Amino acid sequence: MIDIIIGNICSLCAMVSDTISGTRKKKNEILAVQIISQVFYGVGTLVLKGYSGVVQNAVGILRNLAAIRNINNKLVEWTLVILGVLLGVAFNNRGVLGLLPVVANLGYSIAVFQCKNNEKVLKLAFIASALMFSVFSYAIQNYVGVAGNTIVAISAAISMIKVNRINPFFSRKMGESGIPE
Repeated sequence: MIDIIIGNICSLCAMVSDTISGTRKKKNEILAVQIISQVFYGVGTLVLKGYSGVVQNAVGILRNLAAIRNINNKLVEWTLVILGVLLGVAFNNRGVLGLLPVVANLGYSIAVFQCKNNEKVLKLAFIASALMFSVFSYAIQNYVGVAGNTIVAISAAISMIKVNRINPFFSRKMGESGIPE
């Protein structure tokens, strides 16, 4: 029971950090704040014994550091992507649900490395990743992680819509009436 409490407290700290990340406008700000949340989620996930998730948090930190430092080396980028998949599968102790963090990290890593300067793509990939981590969090009894990732996904989506004033179903700007121009 103490493990569940500690894991959920760590996730609460990560949730606050991720919420801040979801409202940032610049790529480096998004990625830097996410490093902090990755550390908190990693510790909480370790305590809750979701080892494939811990590996993804560690690879996520390395990925974000590489992106912030503008390391455009394809070898480094793909090594991190492959490392995340291989280690995630190797440390998976939760069956099919344990693969969710692997898939989430794979998708987000590809977005970070291939669409570095596209805020919309980064936020969409972040939203999808947060939703997958939400399901995984439920599987490891990280209830704050479930709520946090769900709230973060919604917060990032709202921020993306408000900042860009773009309807997510159309690629056109919205007029004052809410109808695409």
